[in-house]
This record gives sequence, C-alpha cells and structure tokens, in this order.
Amino acid sequence: MTVRKIIELIDFIELIIGKENFSSLLQDYIVTIENNTSNLVLLKEITDKTISDYQILIENDIPDLLDKVLVNKIIPFTKDNFLLQLIDLKKINYSEPSTYYNVLNPILINLQARINENITELNKIKTIIQPFLSKDYSEIQNEKNAIFAIIFNEESTYNNLKLLSYELKNWDRCLHIYQQIVSDETPKAFEIIEVDQGSIEVVINLVFEVGAKLLELFKTGFEVYGAYLAYKTIIHENLVKTFNGNQALMKMEEEREKLMLGNIREVVRKELKTQAKKGKKHEALEKKIEEVTKLVTEHIIKGNSVKLLSAPKDKEEEIFPKENEKQKIFMANKINYNKLEESDKQLLLKEYTTTPPDESYEKE
Repeated sequence: MTVRKIIELIDFIELIIGKENFSSLLQDYIVTIENNTSNLVLLKEITDKTISDYQILIENDIPDLLDKVLVNKIIPFTKDNFLLQLIDLKKINYSEPSTYYNVLNPILINLQARINENITELNKIKTIIQPFLSKDYSEIQNEKNAIFAIIFNEESTYNNLKLLSYELKNWDRCLHIYQQIVSDETPKAFEIIEVDQGSIEVVINLVFEVGAKLLELFKTGFEVYGAYLAYKTIIHENLVKTFNGNQALMKMEEEREKLMLGNIREVVRKELKTQAKKGKKHEALEKKIEEVTKLVTEHIIKGNSVKLLSAPKDKEEEIFPKENEKQKIFMANKINYNKLEESDKQLLLKEYTTTPPDESYEKE
C-alpha cells in the first residue's frame, strides 16, 4: 500500500470514528446514562442508538480498513465483541434499571477507551510515514485547480493491460470532451502517479470548476445506482415471492428492474445537460454528452470510483463535505453490490463493459 493511500485511510477512519462522529456520540451517551441511571426507557434507547451507530461503522468498512492500517500490536477495537455485547444486552431485556446500567456503562466506557487507543496508534503511524509521502499535492495546488483521482477497482481492468490502456484512452478523450461541455479551459494531460495493490489511481489536475462538477456528476450517479442496488438486495426477492408465479407480475417486475438500471444513464445524462455551460454553443453537443454519459455510467456500474484529493483552501469547506458524502454512498453501494447473486454481477459487467476492438485502437 502506498504512503498516500495509508494516510488517506487514516484520515477517513478518524473522520468516521473520531471526535466529530462516533467517539463524540459515545461520550454523549456515557454522560447521559450516568445522569439517568434509573431511567430504563432511556437506557434501552441509548443501547439501540449505539447499535445503530456501530452498524454505520461496518457500512463504511471501518473493520476492514483498521485491519489494513493497524498492523502492529494494537488490535482494532472492531475485533472485540462490543456489538455482540450490546445485542445480547438488548435480548436479555433486564427489568431493573440498575442492573441494565451496570451492564451497559462498562460496555460503552471500554468501547470508548479502545477507540481512543486505536486513534492514538493511527496518529503515530501517520506521523511516522508522513515524511515519506512521495507527492505533496500542496506543491501543485493553487487557487484555481483541483487534484482528482480516477480510481479503477474492477479487477479485469487493472489486471488487463490492453483493457486498462483502452480505459485510459477513453478517459483522456472524455475528460477533454467533458471540459468542453462545462468550461472554456483545456485540461492538462493526466499522469499515473500511484499504483496500489488491488486498484489503480490515475491522478489528474483539473480546473476547480470542472473538478467540482465532475464530483457532483459522480455523486448523482452513485445515488441512482444505490437505489438500484437497494431494490435488488432488499426489495426484489421478497416482492417476487409474493407473486406466486404470476407471469404478468414477473414480467412487469423484470421491466421495472431494466428501467431502474437504465435510469442510471438517464440521470447522468440529465445532470450533464444541466452542467453544460449556459450560452455556449458546442458542435455536436448531444453526441459529446452521450460519450461522457456512457463512460461515467460504465465506470460507476463496474465498481470504480473517483476521489477529490486537493482543492483551493477557500473552497475546502464547500467541496470536501460533498466528497465525504459521495464516498459514503460509494461504500454503501459496495456493500450492497457484494450481496448480489454472482449471475447478477456478471450480467452487470457484461452489459456495462466495453471491450477494446481487436485492431490496434492505440493508432486511432
């Protein structure tokens, strides 16, 4: 794993479990129950909230990320059975407030202590490796640009040089087209800065206006893809069971699934049209929008992503909350995608993967 990747993971973990989020909530819960030891309803409510908050950590892949980063003697707090203890407490359903409190309070205090221990270790790791960061984006960050990463997570892409070359060629072309649609500037050629185990990140230097719009475009696409995945993993199977073999209903449901999947492309196309610079005439604009729509939709459905790495100082408060929101949607999509049947996964890849032509496309 690259140095920058480790630092990014640490920052993301601390964002989710740190003082602004889970750790802060835990502290509030501890203080609340200490002041309400005889309120059984409140104690049970705090238990439910803690379970829900902990499940959000799982949805954000915090257990796996901690495993990747904490490689020394400090064990990730997620390895302990805090969630199981809370679920068991809820099942036991003590009727005496004092008994309930005497079980709940140590769980929360120990959980808080273990989180603080993990955060301390994460900060130590970050301090040690920070000097070895090979690329300081502050050196190329200015008031008008944004540093962006196009991330390829899909295995067949980063393990196949021909397919990867084809993907990069498409991105090179479509980024120029996209900038023609939304801006008057000409993008700089991108370069591969880092190759990480299990993915490839292509880092590009964009005009800030373009980077902000590209982030919004992907956030919108991820939201609609998330709706499709939620439908497939939560609604579809249970709903179909109620049809009792009714072919008319089955056919109608198949059509709805196709429409929801096709809606990803429709919404991306609509967002692109909204982003098109007002009053600017583009030759064959519809064709250009269609080409970018196709690339962005395929990138999303194949499980790939994008990431804003750096932005002007005066724009950080505006843009990074959108990046964090986009990342949360992406992680939720990743979890739901893994719940799909293998046949559904293969169908998605088949329908939304454009393979390179047999001829030498590099010469086009």
